[in-house]
Order: sequence, then structure tokens, then C-alpha cells
Amino acid sequence: MHKIVLSFVLLLLSSAMAFGQYANIPNVDVTSTKEYNLANTAFYGGIITASVGAVAWLGGNVVCMIEQNKYTNSHSTTGTVEEIYNLNQEAKQQPAYKTGEAFEIGGFVTMLAGAGIAWFGTSRMKKIKNAAGQTIATIGYAPTENGIAIAMRF
Repeated sequence: MHKIVLSFVLLLLSSAMAFGQYANIPNVDVTSTKEYNLANTAFYGGIITASVGAVAWLGGNVVCMIEQNKYTNSHSTTGTVEEIYNLNQEAKQQPAYKTGEAFEIGGFVTMLAGAGIAWFGTSRMKKIKNAAGQTIATIGYAPTENGIAIAMRF
């Protein structure tokens, strides 16, 4: 008798749980919510920031190479490997080269920051979409030879 009562109680509880998984699913389009729009803006803003940083990084690299080659070519007399190496080291101390180096460092840091912002935005968008109505797990029940089986499917 105890097994029958226990099975009956479990049957009633499991049916409530099975229908309870659909209780709070909103019928609202998630892409129109404020949180999703902020995450989307963060994603695209991060992409733009990373792109600008990459351009500045490459531009600084070009400035450094041009200034180094210009200095080396204007001061070279013999063209030996040692002289070119020494002139390249001297060129790295010139103000124009230092300006290009500052653009390189600033661009690289900006690119990394933009990539981080874009990553944050895209991960936030995924979390909002997943939390907004996709059924993550379902609870079901069925009679078996030994009573009732409750199953949770992911």
C-alpha cells in the first residue's frame, strides 16, 4: 500500500514539475530588449575599436620602418653589415622613430581592449539568448514495471 501511495504522490509531483518548466518562458523577442541592444552595441563597438587599434599598430610599424630606413640610408657610407646594424640602432633613438613606436604600442593596447570588449559583448548576447526561452532541460515521467520513472533530459 505504501508503494502505491508513494507512486501516486510522485506522479502528481512530477506532472507539476513537467509543466512548470514552461511557466516563465516569455513570448518577447529578445533582440529588442535593452540588455541585448547594449550587448550588441558593446560587440560592434569592440570590433570597431579593435580595428582602429590594428590600423594604428600597423601604421606605427610602417612609420618606424620608414624612419629607420631613411636614417640608415642617409648616413651610410660603406654599406657593411656592422655599419648598417649600428645605424639601425642609432635610428631607434631618433624622435620620429619614437613617435612611430608610441603609435605601435598605443595601437596594440587599443586592439587588445577592443577585442576584449567585443568578446564581452558576444558572450553577453549568447547568455541573454539562452536565458530567454530556450528549454535547457525537460522533465518527463512514464510508468514502468516497477512504478514510475522520472527522467530529466538535457
